[in-house]
Amino acid sequence: MISAINTALSGLNAASRRLENSANNIANQFSTSTSLNGQRVDKPYTPQQIKQVTLEAGGVATVTTDKDPASVSYFDPSNPQANEQGLVAFPNVDTAQELIGQQVAAYDFKANLKTIETANKMQQKLLDIIS
Repeated sequence: MISAINTALSGLNAASRRLENSANNIANQFSTSTSLNGQRVDKPYTPQQIKQVTLEAGGVATVTTDKDPASVSYFDPSNPQANEQGLVAFPNVDTAQELIGQQVAAYDFKANLKTIETANKMQQKLLDIIS
């Protein structure tokens, strides 16, 4: 039962990381410049994604990778990051997909909490039987 709890805890951590990452992508969806080693770089934010990796001992770990770096350009000649044609590159963040990902992470979080609750009840019943 401890194994089930540890597996569920790793699932909780993964869901939390996915939620945090999605919120970060949404918060930076209009970032036309980024900071690299403390220096301002005139290129749009690169959205990140979290991939889950199954562990041999059970549970999951997370790996952060860049999403498709393709950006979307908009005409705004007054923007300081505009090129000669007046186009400004913005990150390619799909808000709808990010919100769906946040809902899925919330469901995963609830399911892993339920697993911990069930394992705890089973452990309690086992102790009741033994005593």
